[in-house]
Amino acid sequence: MFNRKLRNALLSGVFLAVAGVHSAQAAVTTYNVTERFNQVVYSGTPDRDTYFTGTFDFDSTTQTVSNLQGLLTQAMTNADPALQATRHLQYQLSSVYDATLGGLLVTSFYQNSTDVFQGGGFATGGMRQFGNQNAYATIFVNLADPTAALTPAQNYKLAYGDCTTGSLMGGMGTCMTGWLSATGTTGGTMRGVDQITQTITAAVPEPESYAMFMAGLGLISLIARRRRIN
Repeated sequence: MFNRKLRNALLSGVFLAVAGVHSAQAAVTTYNVTERFNQVVYSGTPDRDTYFTGTFDFDSTTQTVSNLQGLLTQAMTNADPALQATRHLQYQLSSVYDATLGGLLVTSFYQNSTDVFQGGGFATGGMRQFGNQNAYATIFVNLADPTAALTPAQNYKLAYGDCTTGSLMGGMGTCMTGWLSATGTTGGTMRGVDQITQTITAAVPEPESYAMFMAGLGLISLIARRRRIN
């Protein structure tokens, strides 16, 4: 009797644990995101453009984005990748829903502050004076399908700004920025960018998650088999 109760308790516990892991994975998905800001002056050499490469978590139940972070790299600062100006944007401090566009504009920052430009704040689609030793990148997340290709209107909301002394134009007291206007014209410093692309893909689950899930299924099968034998 005791063994049977113990087996049932173990079976229930494992089932709930596995179900909980599966449910959490189903609701929250980690995505990879890459933005390429095609600098006008380097239009023929894509390896010299500005890139933002990062990850974020999307909760399909609450329709929210969290933990957006990644690297903002200005490849044009040096041919050697090890010497390129790179900023780790680790603070997601802004997430704005746009009902017209059907998604979220999410921004991550270099400093734990939304003050990037001189005088404070940050602006999508704006060129501002140097200040605050901060940097940012804004992505767009389609709530219906984060991996969906962007429409022109959504694409125009993408932007980056680097107001640190290590940026390409930081030594001259100018923020390095990139964006497109609502009509598709170039914007930002250094003659701006003539194209911005954003790619979002679902990240491959960690091996530990698969191992835990498979171990749970194996234990359930083992207990069930022993119950049938008994």
